[in-house]
Amino acid sequence: MMDLSPNKTGVPRKVSYDVERQGASDYGVSERLLKTSSSKSKGAKKGKILELVFIVAFQLASSISMSLVNKAAVGYLPYPIILLVFQTLGTVVILEVGKLMKTLHYEGFKWEKGGKKFLGVSIAVAIPMVFNMLALKYVSVATTVVFRQVSTALVAVGEFVIFKKKFKVLVILSILIGIFGSLVYGFTATDFQLLGYIYSFLYAVSMAINALYVKSIFDQLPAMSPWEKTYYQNLESTPFLILMALPVESFGGCLSDMRDLPFNGWLVIGASCFAGFAISVAGILSRTALSPTSFQILGNMSKPMTVVLSFFIFGAESSLKALVGLSMVLVAGIIYSYASRKR
Repeated sequence: MMDLSPNKTGVPRKVSYDVERQGASDYGVSERLLKTSSSKSKGAKKGKILELVFIVAFQLASSISMSLVNKAAVGYLPYPIILLVFQTLGTVVILEVGKLMKTLHYEGFKWEKGGKKFLGVSIAVAIPMVFNMLALKYVSVATTVVFRQVSTALVAVGEFVIFKKKFKVLVILSILIGIFGSLVYGFTATDFQLLGYIYSFLYAVSMAINALYVKSIFDQLPAMSPWEKTYYQNLESTPFLILMALPVESFGGCLSDMRDLPFNGWLVIGASCFAGFAISVAGILSRTALSPTSFQILGNMSKPMTVVLSFFIFGAESSLKALVGLSMVLVAGIIYSYASRKR
């Protein structure tokens, strides 16, 4: 028989029991919802970390392979700017094939959506590539690494002048160590050629401008996918590179030399096109996810391995003082990275 006699609260016992049972049930539901929400939050955080780890690893691997493959490519085909044209065109072709196969998804060219914004980006990206390729024609990979480190100092100067950013003493010290190390290397390296060093310095300056400018544009395009950014960047870089190649390189001479290329040469040129695609995608992902300083730091992290591999692959000679100078530059990059994270 149902007991409806009032309890101490004045609520019938059956009703009170039902309310308590309902309350316990609601609490159980809430607890399960909280656990589910917490589990989803942890999963999202773990996914974000894994994504960042992938971007960093992809950028490091792409940067190392690009430097080494480009050095080998200009050895087989001494037309550095035309090689860059092959790489940008190759990247566009790979993207379009992926789109046709429905493995990649992005919209076609639209001037108002991305073409106008990426015109400046394409020039800012193409100019450092040109100077780097021209430098590799005359100097070793290690020398370009030194000037790549100098570009980090120039980025810091740019952030101080343009964005009024202040730096700790340790950051300034690392910059000075890097500059001194680059001078030691420059005056003692066995591959010293004035023209190669001029190209390397212009590479460093243009790379610094690139880091500051491109990030500011990418921040204005949060909805654009990495594939679309890669497409616009390479498509719009190609005409600019062709214009730069016309006065200084012969397309006819390049095609003539290509007919005499050995099989290994064709493999290297093909590898450089795929490496160009990889570094383009990796660069887009890194610039989107990281600040200009962090992007420079990430670039610095790949350089010690690049230098070591270049000595083994290309047999580059260097004096003891040159190696000391190079070591100072690499150490300066590590100190700069540490100090920047601590700000």
